[in-house]
Amino acid sequence: MKKIIFLSFAVVALLCMNACDREGVIYTPDNACVSFPSDVAVFEMVKEDGNKVTVQLNRGNTKGSVSIPVTIEDKTGGVFKPSKSSFDFADGEGVAYIDFTYPDINAFGGETYSVVLSVDESNVSPSGISEMTVKANRKLTRVKVGTGIYYSDWYEEEWPQDIYTTVEAPDYFILPNCWVKGTDFTFTIKNGQPVWPASFFSGYVHSSYGNVYIYTGDSYIEDGVMYLQVTGYRVSAGSFGSGMEYFVFPEGMKF
Repeated sequence: MKKIIFLSFAVVALLCMNACDREGVIYTPDNACVSFPSDVAVFEMVKEDGNKVTVQLNRGNTKGSVSIPVTIEDKTGGVFKPSKSSFDFADGEGVAYIDFTYPDINAFGGETYSVVLSVDESNVSPSGISEMTVKANRKLTRVKVGTGIYYSDWYEEEWPQDIYTTVEAPDYFILPNCWVKGTDFTFTIKNGQPVWPASFFSGYVHSSYGNVYIYTGDSYIEDGVMYLQVTGYRVSAGSFGSGMEYFVFPEGMKF
């Protein structure tokens, strides 16, 4: 499993010790001088992980055993389940772990799941990190299906649009750089019916109102064309109204 943006324990411990010395903090089991390795950790889920991701907490004061309670803000709807509610350090240990388990990896598409972990500031090094956002998504291998035609009521025009699927989740589809370069549109097709997120960022940033989000309604496929009813092109100040998006699948595409 790849762990991105993680600092090494040695660096964290050194920062912790130096900061505690400068602040005149006394090392005791009650002052563990802990820190998350970073404020964000990104995991790519693969089959070999055994349906779990492992999150770590470091401590600079390794004297004695100590359990550090953790507050977990679950943004996965219960999909990711923690193995416990504290990081437990044995005497002499500088790293403790909590596992988050999840269902069969084959049930995942390309969606990203987030969990926010935080520990009480009283246990944290003055130079440490008290909160970390864990993001996890299934590692997917993209495969180009072909090029179709996309139409948007927002732009009132159509354009050639590539479409991809993935090896690991063949019912998951990607329209890369659809409205705006750098922002993909994604959906699944289950039993011949397209399923879109309830809402998603379009990639378009309005000069006066900021980010434009697409709120979706009914979607269906007819004669090789997928229609998506938009209930609102929304910004923080309100909505620009409803509309229609459609995609003409490449000729011969099957799903």
